[in-house]
Amino acid sequence: MTVSAGGAAVRVRGFGWRYAGRKAWACRGVDLDIAAGERVLLVGPSGAGKSTVLRAVAGLLDPETAAEQEGTIEVGGVPAAAARDRVGMLLQDPEASLVMSRSGDDVAFGLENAGVPAEEIWPRVDEALARVGFRHGRDRPTTALSGGEQQRLALAGALVRRPAVLVLDEPTANLDPAGTSTVLSAVEAALTGAGTTLLLVEHRVDAAAGLVDRVVVLESGGGVVDDGPPAEVFGRRGAALAAAGVW
Repeated sequence: MTVSAGGAAVRVRGFGWRYAGRKAWACRGVDLDIAAGERVLLVGPSGAGKSTVLRAVAGLLDPETAAEQEGTIEVGGVPAAAARDRVGMLLQDPEASLVMSRSGDDVAFGLENAGVPAEEIWPRVDEALARVGFRHGRDRPTTALSGGEQQRLALAGALVRRPAVLVLDEPTANLDPAGTSTVLSAVEAALTGAGTTLLLVEHRVDAAAGLVDRVVVLESGGGVVDDGPPAEVFGRRGAALAAAGVW
Protein backbone atom coordinates (compact mmCIF):
# COMPACT_ATOMS: atom_id res chain seq x y z
CA MET A 1 0.00 0.00 0.00
CA THR A 2 1.26 3.47 -0.91
CA VAL A 3 -0.46 6.57 0.40
CA SER A 4 -0.28 10.17 -0.62
CA ALA A 5 2.31 12.31 1.11
CA GLY A 6 -0.43 14.20 2.91
CA GLY A 7 -1.67 11.00 4.55
CA ALA A 8 1.71 9.56 5.48
CA ALA A 9 2.82 9.21 9.09
CA VAL A 10 6.27 8.27 7.79
CA ARG A 11 7.62 9.38 4.42
CA VAL A 12 10.98 8.13 3.13
CA ARG A 13 12.38 9.45 -0.14
CA GLY A 14 15.61 8.25 -1.74
CA PHE A 15 17.11 7.45 1.63
CA GLY A 16 20.64 6.12 1.69
CA TRP A 17 23.27 5.78 4.40
CA ARG A 18 26.89 4.68 4.24
CA TYR A 19 28.65 4.40 7.57
CA ALA A 20 32.10 5.89 8.02
CA GLY A 21 34.79 3.30 7.36
CA ARG A 22 32.49 1.16 5.20
CA LYS A 23 32.66 0.84 1.42
CA ALA A 24 29.17 -0.59 1.04
CA TRP A 25 25.98 1.37 1.66
CA ALA A 26 23.88 0.11 4.57
CA CYS A 27 20.87 1.02 2.45
CA ARG A 28 20.27 3.16 -0.60
CA GLY A 29 17.35 4.38 -2.66
CA VAL A 30 14.70 3.55 -0.06
CA ASP A 31 11.27 5.02 -0.87
CA LEU A 32 8.43 4.30 1.53
CA ASP A 33 5.14 5.82 2.68
CA ILE A 34 3.48 4.51 5.83
CA ALA A 35 -0.04 5.69 6.62
CA ALA A 36 -1.14 6.76 10.07
CA GLY A 37 -2.22 3.69 12.02
CA GLU A 38 -0.66 1.24 9.57
CA ARG A 39 1.38 -1.72 10.83
CA VAL A 40 4.40 -2.57 8.70
CA LEU A 41 6.93 -5.41 8.95
CA LEU A 42 10.29 -4.62 7.34
CA VAL A 43 12.17 -7.73 6.18
CA GLY A 44 15.27 -8.53 4.17
CA PRO A 45 18.57 -10.38 4.41
CA SER A 46 21.26 -9.47 6.90
CA GLY A 47 22.94 -6.29 5.73
CA ALA A 48 19.87 -4.92 3.96
CA GLY A 49 19.83 -1.88 6.25
CA LYS A 50 16.65 -2.61 8.17
CA SER A 51 17.94 -1.36 11.52
CA THR A 52 19.49 1.67 9.83
CA VAL A 53 16.10 2.63 8.39
CA LEU A 54 14.44 2.19 11.80
CA ARG A 55 17.02 4.33 13.56
CA ALA A 56 16.67 6.97 10.87
CA VAL A 57 12.89 7.09 11.33
CA ALA A 58 13.44 7.44 15.09
CA GLY A 59 15.84 10.33 14.47
CA LEU A 60 18.69 8.45 16.14
CA LEU A 61 21.28 8.30 13.37
CA ASP A 62 24.23 10.52 14.16
CA PRO A 63 25.37 12.37 11.00
CA GLU A 64 28.94 12.08 12.26
CA THR A 65 28.75 8.29 11.77
CA ALA A 66 28.01 8.68 8.06
CA ALA A 67 30.54 8.81 5.25
CA GLU A 68 27.66 9.61 2.90
CA GLN A 69 23.92 10.11 3.25
CA GLU A 70 21.15 10.74 0.77
CA GLY A 71 17.45 11.50 0.69
CA THR A 72 14.96 12.54 3.34
CA ILE A 73 12.82 11.01 6.08
CA GLU A 74 9.82 12.79 7.55
CA VAL A 75 7.58 11.83 10.46
CA GLY A 76 4.25 13.64 10.43
CA GLY A 77 5.60 16.05 7.82
CA VAL A 78 8.61 17.01 9.96
CA PRO A 79 12.24 15.90 9.41
CA ALA A 80 12.82 12.80 11.54
CA ALA A 81 15.65 14.38 13.52
CA ALA A 82 13.21 17.06 14.69
CA ALA A 83 10.39 14.61 15.42
CA ARG A 84 11.95 12.36 18.05
CA ASP A 85 9.16 13.08 20.52
CA ARG A 86 6.68 11.58 18.04
CA VAL A 87 8.47 8.23 17.86
CA GLY A 88 8.85 5.52 20.49
CA MET A 89 11.56 2.91 19.92
CA LEU A 90 12.15 -0.52 21.41
CA LEU A 91 15.52 -2.23 20.89
CA GLN A 92 16.70 -5.85 20.95
CA ASP A 93 18.15 -5.84 24.46
CA PRO A 94 15.56 -4.92 27.12
CA GLU A 95 18.25 -4.27 29.73
CA ALA A 96 19.68 -1.53 27.51
CA SER A 97 16.33 0.26 27.67
CA LEU A 98 15.87 0.07 31.45
CA VAL A 99 17.54 2.81 33.47
CA MET A 100 15.87 2.69 36.89
CA SER A 101 15.72 -0.04 39.54
CA ARG A 102 11.97 0.23 40.20
CA SER A 103 9.54 -0.65 37.40
CA GLY A 104 7.27 2.36 37.80
CA ASP A 105 10.20 4.77 38.00
CA ASP A 106 11.61 3.37 34.79
CA VAL A 107 8.40 4.06 32.87
CA ALA A 108 8.10 7.51 34.47
CA PHE A 109 11.67 8.45 33.53
CA GLY A 110 10.86 9.65 30.02
CA LEU A 111 7.94 11.77 31.20
CA GLU A 112 10.04 13.41 33.89
CA ASN A 113 12.75 14.24 31.35
CA ALA A 114 10.13 15.69 29.03
CA GLY A 115 8.85 18.01 31.75
CA VAL A 116 5.39 16.48 31.99
CA PRO A 117 3.51 17.93 35.00
CA ALA A 118 3.97 15.76 38.09
CA GLU A 119 0.23 15.21 38.56
CA GLU A 120 0.00 13.61 35.11
CA ILE A 121 2.95 11.26 35.41
CA TRP A 122 1.65 8.40 37.54
CA PRO A 123 -1.77 8.12 35.86
CA ARG A 124 0.05 7.88 32.53
CA VAL A 125 2.50 5.32 33.92
CA ASP A 126 -0.38 3.17 35.17
CA GLU A 127 -2.13 3.53 31.81
CA ALA A 128 1.00 2.41 29.92
CA LEU A 129 1.57 -0.56 32.24
CA ALA A 130 -2.03 -1.63 31.74
CA ARG A 131 -1.80 -1.30 27.95
CA VAL A 132 1.07 -3.77 27.77
CA GLY A 133 -0.38 -6.13 30.37
CA PHE A 134 2.36 -5.59 32.95
CA ARG A 135 0.89 -7.16 36.09
CA HIS A 136 3.66 -6.55 38.63
CA GLY A 137 2.83 -2.97 39.56
CA ARG A 138 5.13 0.00 39.98
CA ASP A 139 7.30 -1.37 42.79
CA ARG A 140 8.70 -4.55 41.21
CA PRO A 141 12.53 -4.34 40.87
CA THR A 142 13.50 -4.41 37.22
CA THR A 143 16.21 -6.95 38.03
CA ALA A 144 13.55 -9.39 39.26
CA LEU A 145 11.81 -9.49 35.87
CA SER A 146 12.25 -12.14 33.20
CA GLY A 147 13.56 -11.07 29.80
CA GLY A 148 10.03 -11.03 28.39
CA GLU A 149 8.73 -8.95 31.28
CA GLN A 150 11.67 -6.55 31.00
CA GLN A 151 10.83 -6.05 27.34
CA ARG A 152 7.16 -5.59 28.23
CA LEU A 153 8.22 -2.88 30.70
CA ALA A 154 10.46 -1.26 28.09
CA LEU A 155 7.48 -1.23 25.73
CA ALA A 156 5.45 0.60 28.38
CA GLY A 157 8.29 3.11 28.59
CA ALA A 158 8.13 3.64 24.83
CA LEU A 159 4.35 4.07 24.87
CA VAL A 160 3.99 6.29 27.93
CA ARG A 161 4.88 9.39 25.91
CA ARG A 162 2.04 8.52 23.52
CA PRO A 163 4.08 8.43 20.33
CA ALA A 164 2.41 8.61 16.93
CA VAL A 165 4.87 6.02 15.59
CA LEU A 166 6.23 2.95 17.38
CA VAL A 167 9.48 1.48 16.02
CA LEU A 168 10.52 -2.01 17.15
CA ASP A 169 13.95 -3.38 16.20
CA GLU A 170 13.90 -7.16 16.72
CA PRO A 171 12.25 -6.90 20.15
CA THR A 172 12.31 -10.69 20.67
CA ALA A 173 15.90 -11.32 19.51
CA ASN A 174 17.18 -12.23 22.99
CA LEU A 175 14.07 -14.03 24.22
CA ASP A 176 12.96 -17.64 24.43
CA PRO A 177 9.61 -18.72 22.89
CA ALA A 178 7.70 -17.86 26.08
CA GLY A 179 9.28 -14.42 26.20
CA THR A 180 8.56 -13.90 22.51
CA SER A 181 4.90 -14.69 23.03
CA THR A 182 4.81 -12.32 26.01
CA VAL A 183 6.25 -9.41 24.05
CA LEU A 184 4.28 -9.86 20.82
CA SER A 185 1.05 -10.24 22.81
CA ALA A 186 1.89 -7.03 24.64
CA VAL A 187 2.49 -5.20 21.36
CA GLU A 188 -0.83 -6.43 19.97
CA ALA A 189 -2.70 -5.39 23.13
CA ALA A 190 -1.01 -1.99 23.22
CA LEU A 191 -1.81 -1.17 19.60
CA THR A 192 -5.42 -2.33 19.56
CA GLY A 193 -7.64 0.70 19.16
CA ALA A 194 -4.77 3.13 19.72
CA GLY A 195 -4.20 4.29 16.13
CA THR A 196 -0.43 4.09 16.62
CA THR A 197 1.66 3.50 13.50
CA LEU A 198 3.97 0.46 13.77
CA LEU A 199 7.26 -0.15 11.95
CA LEU A 200 8.72 -3.51 12.97
CA VAL A 201 11.84 -5.53 12.22
CA GLU A 202 11.54 -9.07 13.60
CA HIS A 203 13.47 -12.22 12.69
CA ARG A 204 10.62 -14.43 13.91
CA VAL A 205 8.64 -13.58 10.81
CA ASP A 206 5.91 -16.18 11.27
CA ALA A 207 5.12 -14.91 14.76
CA ALA A 208 5.20 -11.25 13.72
CA ALA A 209 3.17 -11.56 10.52
CA GLY A 210 -0.10 -11.67 12.44
CA LEU A 211 0.63 -8.24 13.93
CA VAL A 212 0.90 -6.38 10.63
CA ASP A 213 -1.15 -5.49 7.57
CA ARG A 214 1.81 -4.93 5.27
CA VAL A 215 5.26 -6.36 4.57
CA VAL A 216 8.07 -4.37 2.92
CA VAL A 217 11.13 -6.22 1.60
CA LEU A 218 14.55 -4.54 1.38
CA GLU A 219 17.50 -5.85 -0.62
CA SER A 220 21.10 -5.61 0.52
CA GLY A 221 22.54 -2.18 -0.21
CA GLY A 222 19.45 -1.25 -2.16
CA GLY A 223 15.87 -0.19 -1.72
CA VAL A 224 12.40 -1.72 -1.60
CA VAL A 225 11.96 -4.77 -3.83
CA ASP A 226 8.49 -5.86 -2.70
CA ASP A 227 5.62 -4.35 -0.75
CA GLY A 228 2.12 -5.54 0.02
CA PRO A 229 -0.13 -7.65 2.27
CA PRO A 230 1.76 -10.40 4.13
CA ALA A 231 0.20 -13.34 2.29
CA GLU A 232 0.94 -11.82 -1.11
CA VAL A 233 4.53 -10.82 -0.34
CA PHE A 234 5.40 -14.16 1.25
CA GLY A 235 3.73 -15.94 -1.65
CA ARG A 236 6.02 -14.13 -4.07
CA ARG A 237 9.17 -13.95 -1.96
CA GLY A 238 8.91 -16.69 0.64
CA ALA A 239 11.41 -19.08 -0.93
CA ALA A 240 13.95 -16.33 -1.65
CA LEU A 241 13.62 -14.91 1.86
CA ALA A 242 14.04 -18.35 3.42
CA ALA A 243 17.14 -18.95 1.29
CA ALA A 244 18.52 -15.61 2.51
CA GLY A 245 18.02 -16.70 6.12
CA VAL A 246 15.19 -14.30 6.89
CA TRP A 247 13.40 -17.14 8.69
